[in-house]
Amino acid sequence: MTFLRSLSVCLTLGFLFASPATLLSADNELSSLEGNWSLSSMTKHGGKVSIAQKLLGQTKVSIDDNELRMNKYWQLLPRNYNPKTKTAEGYLDGHPGHRYSIVLHPEENPKQIDLQITGILPQSEEDELSPAERDLLRNNQVRHAGIYSLDGDKLTICFDEYSVNHKASRPTNFSGEEAEDHVLMVLKRKPE
Repeated sequence: MTFLRSLSVCLTLGFLFASPATLLSADNELSSLEGNWSLSSMTKHGGKVSIAQKLLGQTKVSIDDNELRMNKYWQLLPRNYNPKTKTAEGYLDGHPGHRYSIVLHPEENPKQIDLQITGILPQSEEDELSPAERDLLRNNQVRHAGIYSLDGDKLTICFDEYSVNHKASRPTNFSGEEAEDHVLMVLKRKPE
């Protein structure tokens, strides 16, 4: 195979997987998400389970270097169910926060985001794990398939909370009502 033919095949395969314009668009989009964020709301079951505001205030979120870091891991499990309003509170289950790698697909409608757990926060917690436990954490391939919208200083992400060992059910709208396991997070950019 000649050099030019090999180059042509490589370029063709590259465009099949992701065009340079698509990659550039994703990089630009990721740059626009970088910074520190506060968690305005976090709900599940179409808003029927939510995290209390005082707990949301304890959550620090940052996006930098293709990674989202959240200092607390919230489990949206019902507590204090109110039969009149059919709502319940979520609660902190005691785990430290997580680090997630971010892959964006801004060319999709709605825009898509994949969050894959790459570690835990604080880093000191991860440092206490054995090498086998760290490998298990990193190789577990926990991926949350979601969609996102950036409107000024407001970032909305809706994702499938339980995507371990099964194909993630990516939401198609921001209601959080499509599936029981869809989580709707609204973040507000913190001033620099």
